[in-house]
Amino acid sequence: MADQHHKKTRILLKRYLEGNCTEEEKALVEDWYLSIHHDVNEREGKKIQGNLHELQNRLFEIPKRKESFQIYARVIAAILCVTLTISLVIWNKNAAVENVSSTDISAHQDVMPGTNRATLSFDNKEQIELNEEKGGLINDDGIITYHDGTSLKKIKQIQMAMLSTPIAGQYQITLPDGSKAWLNALSSIRYPTAFIGKKRQVEITGEVYLEVAHDSKKPFVVHTNQQRIEVLGTSFNINAYADDGQTLTTLTEGYVRIYHEKFGNQIELKPGQQAVVTDNKAITIKNVDTEEISSWKDGMYIVNDEPLKHYARKIERWYDVEVNMEPYGERRLSAIIPRNAKLSEVLAAIELKTGVKFMIKERRVSAKK
Repeated sequence: MADQHHKKTRILLKRYLEGNCTEEEKALVEDWYLSIHHDVNEREGKKIQGNLHELQNRLFEIPKRKESFQIYARVIAAILCVTLTISLVIWNKNAAVENVSSTDISAHQDVMPGTNRATLSFDNKEQIELNEEKGGLINDDGIITYHDGTSLKKIKQIQMAMLSTPIAGQYQITLPDGSKAWLNALSSIRYPTAFIGKKRQVEITGEVYLEVAHDSKKPFVVHTNQQRIEVLGTSFNINAYADDGQTLTTLTEGYVRIYHEKFGNQIELKPGQQAVVTDNKAITIKNVDTEEISSWKDGMYIVNDEPLKHYARKIERWYDVEVNMEPYGERRLSAIIPRNAKLSEVLAAIELKTGVKFMIKERRVSAKK
């Protein structure tokens, strides 16, 4: 039965990579590779491990027919790699919680990942704690509801609303014009409950991914502490955490114009480019993989040759812990880490990929020297 299941899995993945899957089959494949299976025994684990190697090798034999497929294939290849890494940890009976290789993590010390947590406030007065099980809001025609249609609040007059996430929190919202925003941990978006006037203006902090509804007559303007972005309709990611000392704007599709709030200079971004704004006058532009930058909103971190000290900040915000990577802060990591993984599983994957071992004391994670 297991062999038959693995055979079907290989066939399905091949169809997926060739672009012949239905939407339902695509969702099934992606969910399977992004999930962590805790109930796999050692014998079955070795079989799946072999299949993963075979599937990973087969991935590179498939012709590169179009640019979009090349990007997708690269992501799937990375998913295969990290899934194998994490699976090797979890299939070891003593690895996941009680004793992750030689990393010191006991069961009571393990830390769960962040969840859908946020507050919604109005004119900096009324504050509502949002339902964690809902995960998203819709602001439409004077009524704010959860994504499932449950009513939250009726707006009698236009107010300034602010959606804010705490550390280890995330949330989504559909704005009054139909634009969508995904908020990462320690982030916020301030917006009017109805867009009036010649521009649609919002303010953000932290990290927010935006899909802006097109309106040629009313530009969409995003304000951060260092820059102003003007768009008509596009998708982009903004990373404006104050402790990073810079604002990163990554364009997925469309067109944006970025203005430096301090010096007044401006640049235009093309899809696949990232603008780096600091206190310096010059705005730096570089080419990046947009899949990596915005992967957090899809439930994973795609990490590509990233210094551990940089990834440590993501761990801190998502798990509400302090992380000290020294003396290995410059050691680089390439992996895909599901955001629903426990902290022990994340550290185990990092150990297998980099050799760095960790210990946890209370909510402090330290690399072993």
